[in-house]
Amino acid sequence: MQISSTASDFKQTFDEFHSQIEETLHSLFTSRLPDSLYHPIAYLFEGGGKRLRPILTMVSAGAVGNNPDDALQCGTAMEILHNFTLVHDDIMDKSPIRRGRETIHKRWNESTAILSGDVMIGVAYNIIISSSRLLPKFDDILTAFTHGLVEVCEGQAMDLDFQHQTTVIMNEYIDMIEHKTARLLEMSAAIGGLVGNGTIEQNEALKKFALHLGIAFQIQDDILDLTAQQHELGKFIGQDIVEGKKTYLIIRATEKAKSEQHRTLLKHFYDEKGLAGESIEQMKTMMDELGVFADAQNEVNRQLEFSCSALKVLPKNYYTLMLEWLTTIVNERKK
Repeated sequence: MQISSTASDFKQTFDEFHSQIEETLHSLFTSRLPDSLYHPIAYLFEGGGKRLRPILTMVSAGAVGNNPDDALQCGTAMEILHNFTLVHDDIMDKSPIRRGRETIHKRWNESTAILSGDVMIGVAYNIIISSSRLLPKFDDILTAFTHGLVEVCEGQAMDLDFQHQTTVIMNEYIDMIEHKTARLLEMSAAIGGLVGNGTIEQNEALKKFALHLGIAFQIQDDILDLTAQQHELGKFIGQDIVEGKKTYLIIRATEKAKSEQHRTLLKHFYDEKGLAGESIEQMKTMMDELGVFADAQNEVNRQLEFSCSALKVLPKNYYTLMLEWLTTIVNERKK
């Protein structure tokens, strides 16, 4: 294959993979019975999404020299697992909106949402087993998937623990998002490398790439919560502030706050475990004044540099260049 490094080529490949994943998800959950169980899941996936995790799985298989299509099924399992976490996160956070639509527990009820999430795990495992059981690294694939599931649950537990802590330091926050967000991306890349029969060194490079990509992705999410347009973000602007989430922005603002006004606002945020919607603009202004948004973007850039440096040990082909391109997509996203 002739190596092409144009963004339009990568975008076309991304869109082709995205379409394949959408078709696979549609075939899995549409018209499946009982309707009370599977209709909410079909509704969830009809809401769309970036499908970054399954695409990362496919591109990673290509990066180690195999056919990305061979990783489509495992990638789909990763997307189902990711959406399982969203369904249960929305219940715990009492979030009414996801991707611009009502969340499952809001449209139906909590019992339906919990059960839908539960069966998604079963479906994801079934896909992993049926699609990769004959591959030489099947045991490693299943182990990676299982470890990733455990670690994302651990990350969610850490996030919940933060609600009861008076303060959270930055190292604790980074550890939490490594588990809750970055591990799923790391696992997606690792499984792609394993499906592609990559070497140990190549698979470790893919994991490092995706881990730092995931950290950058979550910090970018924190920024977008206060800076995006609501119609683009698909949820309420400032939702993290209202819910009392201790994000990168809050922790950095706490580190930098010197004036009485800023400290009082942050104390109110911590004491009340969140602020009313009318205080969102005040928080945004404070973070502008403290340079918190710039600090957060600098950290995103730093993490993405770590991602790109990890790719140096991989063979230079179309898909390793596409992985590097994915870092620019994360950095430039608006939702």
